[in-house]
Amino acid sequence: MKPKYNVIDLFCGCGGASLGVRLAGHRVVAAVDIDPAACKTYSRNLGLTPMCRNLRFLDGHKILEFYGLNKDDVDLMIGCPPCQGFSSLRRTRYPKGDDPRKGLISVFIKRINEIQPRAVIFENVPGISRKIGIRYLKKFSSKMEKMGYKVISERVNAADYGVPQFRKRAITLCTKGKVKPSVPQKTHGNPQKLENSSKPWKTVRDAIGNLPPLRPGESYPNIANHCAHNHSPKVLKIISKIPENGGSRGSLPTDLWLPCHLRLSEKKGGGAESVYGRMSWDMPSPTITCRCTTPSSGRFIHPEQDRAITPREAARLQSFPDDFVFPEGFSAPERLIGNAVPPLLISTLLEGFEE
Repeated sequence: MKPKYNVIDLFCGCGGASLGVRLAGHRVVAAVDIDPAACKTYSRNLGLTPMCRNLRFLDGHKILEFYGLNKDDVDLMIGCPPCQGFSSLRRTRYPKGDDPRKGLISVFIKRINEIQPRAVIFENVPGISRKIGIRYLKKFSSKMEKMGYKVISERVNAADYGVPQFRKRAITLCTKGKVKPSVPQKTHGNPQKLENSSKPWKTVRDAIGNLPPLRPGESYPNIANHCAHNHSPKVLKIISKIPENGGSRGSLPTDLWLPCHLRLSEKKGGGAESVYGRMSWDMPSPTITCRCTTPSSGRFIHPEQDRAITPREAARLQSFPDDFVFPEGFSAPERLIGNAVPPLLISTLLEGFEE
């Protein structure tokens, strides 16, 4: 493969993977996503306008034609199909597991076959590597091998590669030719169990500790997307009672428990212990989701300020730089940020294709 790769990013979202490609010194030459808000954010920050199309109905030849490319121009294709079909959080919408987004893996395989890149990165949630999801992963690997690719699959944690966030992912790397794919060695680890030359995990403090403090409803005009939710008095009272630096809803007096908390406490083993939880300063954050500025959706309260994290704080925890600007407000940016691939993870995985 060339020293600088030409990369196509399918299911590109707002551009996390593409930014990772650029951070590693390579070129993104084409991108596709179905979400107009994601495509607009991608174009604004990366200077390349994605095709805002449904990949089910857009073949690889049309993608190449649109960007003036030939098959031989494409070194690498990255695909991060929507992962909710394999997520542990999918049950509320598709309790029987019949989420149509699972079929997007077959769509990705078709586009690979039509374009024939020299290498492929496939990224998804770890749920694809167990139970029902494993058959989709095995199908992907089998189809890639039949197309002549060498394939390696592994589960990784973004925190082990310098991202200040515990984010487990299933990664499959595929190559043609002499170069065999390999998952790069971990660069970071648990500070109490460091091995070789590993560095300590990046922490919430490392990522957001120097951002200006905000009260609920405030924003900081000189840093894009650093704006805090204006929580209701009831929610603010709950937040104020959560102990700083890692406290959870279990510390709340029972008179502040919400009906949903009472129902959860009655279940065997409790459940959803992270909701209305604070992040810990000196650990990586929990997984940033598409509800990452909503206290009732996870451990998304600031370690010491009485508010949920801001979209900018969430973006930093995903390893986006401050000059990567998201839409205003909360709903759109938290969805784009939560669904993104951490750029730093992709830039590190690209080392797995070096000769």
